[in-house]
Amino acid sequence: MADHGTPLSAHDNNTNSHIASSTTAGTASSRSVKRPRPVKSCIECRSRKLKCDRLLPCSQCQKSSRGCRYATDGDANNLSEGSDADTPERPSKKTNLTTTHDGATKFRDQTVSAAPSLLEEYGVRLDRLEKVVLSSMNARSPVTAKDYSHRAPPLASTSVTIRGLTVKGGLRTRFFGQNSTRVLLNLFDEAKDFMFRKDKPLEVRDIFTNIQKIHKGLQEEQTKALAPISVYVDSITSVHKRMVDVLPKRAVCDRLLHVFLSGSESLYRTVHVPTYMNQYEHWWDGTLQSESFLPQLLSMLCIGYRFYGAEKGLGPDRESIHIPTACSLVKEWLNTLRGKQLMDFGTLQAEVLVVMAQRMINPNNQDSWTQLGSILRMAMTMGLHRDPSEFPQKISPFWGEIRRRLWYTILELDLQMCIQCNMPACVREGDYTCQPPRNIDDCELTIDMRELPEPKPIDQRTDAQIQVFAASTLPVRFKVIDIVNKLNTLTDYQAVIDCGNALERIFEDMRYILQRRQPRNQEEATRLWLTKTTLDMHLRRAQVALYRPFALSTPDVPQEILTCYLRSSVVMMTYMDDLDATCPNYTQIFHLHHLVLKQDILQAAFSVCYYIKHVPASEEERMSPYPYSHTPGVRPDSFAEACLIATESSILLSRSRLISVTEQALDAMTSRIREIGTDLKDLVSLTVVLSLCQGGPPDTAYQRVVAGLHKIVDAGIQSMHTSQNDIAARPIMQSSPITMNSLSNAQGFMNPVQQFLISPEISNMIPDDFTMWDMEFWNPLLQSGS
Repeated sequence: MADHGTPLSAHDNNTNSHIASSTTAGTASSRSVKRPRPVKSCIECRSRKLKCDRLLPCSQCQKSSRGCRYATDGDANNLSEGSDADTPERPSKKTNLTTTHDGATKFRDQTVSAAPSLLEEYGVRLDRLEKVVLSSMNARSPVTAKDYSHRAPPLASTSVTIRGLTVKGGLRTRFFGQNSTRVLLNLFDEAKDFMFRKDKPLEVRDIFTNIQKIHKGLQEEQTKALAPISVYVDSITSVHKRMVDVLPKRAVCDRLLHVFLSGSESLYRTVHVPTYMNQYEHWWDGTLQSESFLPQLLSMLCIGYRFYGAEKGLGPDRESIHIPTACSLVKEWLNTLRGKQLMDFGTLQAEVLVVMAQRMINPNNQDSWTQLGSILRMAMTMGLHRDPSEFPQKISPFWGEIRRRLWYTILELDLQMCIQCNMPACVREGDYTCQPPRNIDDCELTIDMRELPEPKPIDQRTDAQIQVFAASTLPVRFKVIDIVNKLNTLTDYQAVIDCGNALERIFEDMRYILQRRQPRNQEEATRLWLTKTTLDMHLRRAQVALYRPFALSTPDVPQEILTCYLRSSVVMMTYMDDLDATCPNYTQIFHLHHLVLKQDILQAAFSVCYYIKHVPASEEERMSPYPYSHTPGVRPDSFAEACLIATESSILLSRSRLISVTEQALDAMTSRIREIGTDLKDLVSLTVVLSLCQGGPPDTAYQRVVAGLHKIVDAGIQSMHTSQNDIAARPIMQSSPITMNSLSNAQGFMNPVQQFLISPEISNMIPDDFTMWDMEFWNPLLQSGS
């Protein structure tokens, strides 16, 4: 077979060539067995020098969508180099030049013909890609049509009723969530028009002037009450010595500590009660060696003292504890810690307790949300987000369970602040592996135990039952926060409805668990009410936050969302109806109830007013009762009918009862006008909104507004122990013109560039940075027509 690849010698002539060729042909024909050759590749793979699997069609042609074709017998394309039967007759020497020229021409012809072939291949591939895209779109078209048919309107058109932002000079900004009064007021154009018009009646402007003077006086009192005692905070002695100096006597500490442990250590578990009480005894014996114990104790005493009633812990009472001073000293102690001290478990407990204590006197949700974010990350650096079972050789079962309790306390606090501020959570479901604590009593946990006891059923009462049940609901409530902070990505209501149904099932489980208890006396009945209210409130906040953006801001909202939101709002305002007013601690519970739920009750009241506004008492009252309302239009009839269906779904949701419940909530807040956290701006806004949303003739609505504002003035005068003449004699706030960028007309109360008249020293009279809100609110109220 060597002759197949051996060139002829230069001295061979034509005769020799002919003889050799004849001999070779004869020899090849005389052999009956050819050299084995594999099945040949298809034409496309051979031309592109690709590996062919010799199928029809082959894999290479299938990938590129080419036509797969094999050469037929006798075809020139079927001839393979090196095949015995296919070897052509060797050209002679003298025909070399001709053969070379013909080969070059053939190669050029093949190259020219390859270009159209390549273009055809690209065309086929493009056609195939087009078919795939079209088929994919056709397969998705029904779902897409369904999504758009159920899509909520663009939230950009209703964002002013969901969120707000204050801007000062382009540098100082503050975000406000959906339960802020300034955002809720955007739902009521009539009320805003009544309060901020320059041509308001002189009688109304005089009332606003008196209310502003009362507001200024109360703010000055609250600023002084919240200031720590300088003798302790400015001293050069050690902070530990100063904390000892502000500590009350043993009898007072016993009473306040008992109030804290019985009232707060249910949902928010921070300590193991038997272990802490053992440390408490050693402290008074002088044998306790713990740096974090005293800061923890001061924070607990502050919380317990505020549970007693209004204004407790805000005066220089030497027989008890001064909350601003104690909190200031604890914060100072925390700021002195360095290095390993920051990673101590007792330090983390003190951080959580002091945040809870500060909220007792200054419930600023934004500040609490910021502080809890730092605390949560501090807990994660200590490994609390990982389950202690992952480190069995390093963490004992006892401390592992205590770590679980504190971790879920921090998660619960952070989740509540996220809902209040309409902010995202620091962690989400799946970011931690720490398991919920077990449903066991504190007495079952001992430091030297080797294994944890088996948990009791969730319907069996234990010291940890409330926290365990709340911890099991965290995934659903984290989902609520995720939905609320991603409203612009929603295409339909299905995710909202599914999450709401999950919350409803949680409420059913909660009622089943708590109804199994039968109180034996008044004290147990009160304790059961506190447990039920605390748990229901923390769960219902999530449901209200979930439905709020749709129930009050979207015209095509499903009926079940409208009805459920109204029912939850009424429940928020009527917790106290289930408590016997003759119980011994009713006054303290009333104070605690409004201290914790102040903002929730306010949001619920505005929400109920929104329903009242769209469900008039009679047909002739369907038009706006106020003559100078600038509302361009009213809600569609379908939305008004939906509100009517919601109010008719239960006799407890009738229009008359909604008005009565809201009036009772307003009166309760007005009675606490002097309490820290009560803001006259909220009371004024709700009074005007409730008076106008009830409808009726213009004169009747006007008289309701005036009567409601007079109630605020009377309550303020009584709380300040002064008289009407003294209030009238107080000077009006001295003002100087300042240009400030405010909210837009849709989101705020004035035009974008509006001259405000404010006092230069107003920032010294307000304890936080809400000064702009006061300026935007009071100055337009006091303006007179030009």
